[in-house]
Amino acid sequence: MLNNFSKGIIFALCAAALNATIGVLSKVLMSNGFPPSSVAVLKTLMGCILLWGVLLFLKRPASPAKWTQAALCAFLGIVVLFHFETAAYRHYAAAGVVVVLMASASISSILLGRIVLGDAITANATMGATLAIAGIAVIFGVDLQQGFTLQGAALAGMAGCGYGAFSVAMKRMGVRGGLHFTRQLLFFGSLYLLMPAAGDGFVIGELTPLTIAVLLALAALPTILGFFCTTKAIEYLKPSQVQALELTEPLFAALLAFV
Repeated sequence: MLNNFSKGIIFALCAAALNATIGVLSKVLMSNGFPPSSVAVLKTLMGCILLWGVLLFLKRPASPAKWTQAALCAFLGIVVLFHFETAAYRHYAAAGVVVVLMASASISSILLGRIVLGDAITANATMGATLAIAGIAVIFGVDLQQGFTLQGAALAGMAGCGYGAFSVAMKRMGVRGGLHFTRQLLFFGSLYLLMPAAGDGFVIGELTPLTIAVLLALAALPTILGFFCTTKAIEYLKPSQVQALELTEPLFAALLAFV
């Protein structure tokens, strides 16, 4: 049997691999006329509906409702993350966005973990943050001639800070991950993301078999399964440990972007 630490590592690495699909899939939709705000709300809403159907089919008894906690976590981990991340893909390459996002998430989780949870800032955590910053510098140097913009990097950084705050908030409130809590997250996230989508006119691009398949993939892979794995990883590990492990996401993203 795996211990909790090993389970946390597996869930965090799975989350990294699943979240790495966001950039490539979002790029496909935006190239077919879907604005970032519509991509963000559609994948969240479809994820919520799909997960609701799955839970009804499984007939799994509902866990105790944690609507207040879900509302706060959804704002940090879905609205701030999805809105700014999706917008960043319009201004910066997918691999670059992921690196900036995950580095800022790692740094913010370390600082907030110290402030909110009282976690010590260890040498390992400091080394991880330093390597993340070094990785950002390398990516920036490579992409300066490939369409890098300060706006894209800033948007990715804001998304990462929201993601880091999300992991710390979950740990602080003692929320247990799982399918039911993921459904609550996606429910509130859908409501929140309707506002920026409505402000942009809620434009839907060309609906083809390809774009429909991509939307379903976004709803199932990074949205449902990605959040499920992340929330389970936070249940077993410190937020800073989860974010450090999810720094492997750029490796998966770069591979997918190449493919």
